[in-house]
This record gives sequence, C-alpha cells and structure tokens, in this order.
Amino acid sequence: MPQRLIVILVEGSYIIQSGIELLIQEIPDLVLTEVYDGTEKKLVDKIQQKKPDVVIINPNILNETVRSVANQLNKNGVFLVGLVDNNTPDNLCSLFKLCMNINDGKYELLEILKNIAGNKTSGNAKKTTISELTNRELTILKQVVFGLTNQEIADKLFLSIHTITTHRKNITRKLGIKTVSGLTVYALINKIVELGEIEQK
Repeated sequence: MPQRLIVILVEGSYIIQSGIELLIQEIPDLVLTEVYDGTEKKLVDKIQQKKPDVVIINPNILNETVRSVANQLNKNGVFLVGLVDNNTPDNLCSLFKLCMNINDGKYELLEILKNIAGNKTSGNAKKTTISELTNRELTILKQVVFGLTNQEIADKLFLSIHTITTHRKNITRKLGIKTVSGLTVYALINKIVELGEIEQK
C-alpha cells in the first residue's frame, strides 16, 4: 500500500479549513497534518519542517507575500495547490501547479484531490494510463480541457460529433474521470497541457 501523502493547508477561514479537512478525510492516500491561517511568522520555514508532499494555499490571505511563499515552496518540489474563488486573478493562479475553486461542488473538489493523491502516489500507474490513450484521444482531451464543446471539437478536427462523443466516452472509461475539472487536473498533473495554455484560451 502506498505511503500516505502529507498535506498542509494555509487558509484563514475556519469554515473553509473544516470543509477541506472533511474532504481530505475521505481520501485514504492523503493526510492533513497541519493547518495555518497565514499570519504565522516564518511560515515557509514552518511548512518545510513538516516535509509536506502537498500544500494547499489560499493566495488571497497572504497578500503581497504569496509570490515569495509560492516560489520558495516550488523550489523545494512541493506540489502547490491554490485554493481560489471566482474573483482570484489569473496571475495568482499561475503560481500554483493547479487550483481548486471553493465555489465548486463536493464531487468536483473530491475528484481533484483524488487525482492529486493517485498521481503523486503511483508514478508507474500514471505512465501506463497515459499510454492507454490514443493520440486522437489525447488531442480531444486537450480540446476538452481548453473548454471546447463536442460540436466545437468536431468542427475543429473535421470529425462527426458522434465520433467525438465516442472518443470522450472512451477517455472517461479509461481514466475513470467524468468531469471537465477532473480531466483538467489529470491533464495538468500528467503534463498533457500546461497551465499557461489553459489561461490563454
């Protein structure tokens, strides 16, 4: 059984802290070991002492220090997740490997955390899963992540909408991921797309 990943949360709101903690408890491969509210002195040092695998940060509570904190943690190989809302600027989202939107539903948030856990704990499984997707499926997956509808993908690739629907069903079956947000996390973690590519769309 893979070792559980250590998660640290940096969030000022008690309600959001509690919600994230409950979500993490539903994922056996993740364990939340520490919660900070962002006001701590030498926050980066405190985080690094715990040797986390994943750090979830609300960039809005760190204000002007968020860039420095993110850069230091990224240098140390931590998987950095931004805890954002609909008003978070794109330039803040770009500091993180991926972002979780607190306005998303429980299922979407759980799927993101499961993808993080699955891909961080089983590097070999990750490679096998990618190789199971055909080149055409990878192309379609990218277009889905970029926000295109089935009809738009069909028009762009000069295929029928029936063909696109079939490919999307195959992608969902092979990856076990049903939502666009889950597919986006998968594509980012597996470097099928870069965060900058999504932001430009």
